[in-house]
Amino acid sequence: MNLFANTTKIIVAIGLATIGYYLSGQFAPKTHEIDCRQARKIVRISDVFLSAIGDPSQFEAETIAHRYITKAVCLNDLKGDVSFSPKPYFFKPADLSHKYLVVDWSSAGLRSPGNLKIKFDNGVLLNFCFSLMVINCDRAKVCDCPHDFNWEPQIRSN
Repeated sequence: MNLFANTTKIIVAIGLATIGYYLSGQFAPKTHEIDCRQARKIVRISDVFLSAIGDPSQFEAETIAHRYITKAVCLNDLKGDVSFSPKPYFFKPADLSHKYLVVDWSSAGLRSPGNLKIKFDNGVLLNFCFSLMVINCDRAKVCDCPHDFNWEPQIRSN
């Protein structure tokens, strides 16, 4: 009986350690860097996401945001393309930098798009509301994604 209990404890410990190992790598924040040599190679910002069907997964959202940011920083282009063209609010390409960190992800909710928050090393915080808008949270009164699709963010009055 004692051997069975010890064996069970060992198996559970190994299982928890394995799960912890995989989860720590999966959800750990990672610094992303923009490589401007790749900017001209981007044909489509999104080749996986169709806004009429649903929202992207976290991995897809990060890929789309990275391509959008790369074009913004390197090619001075905030318009996007036919595959992904959200409205940019309260920022210009010069406000962004070459390093950023994904700080938050939320999947789509009731009448609200999925969103991905990105913080640049210069302090700028953007919220991608797929595929409606990208908001500079530092300058917007409210940075949350809309539940009412007619809503538009207002600039913060200082």
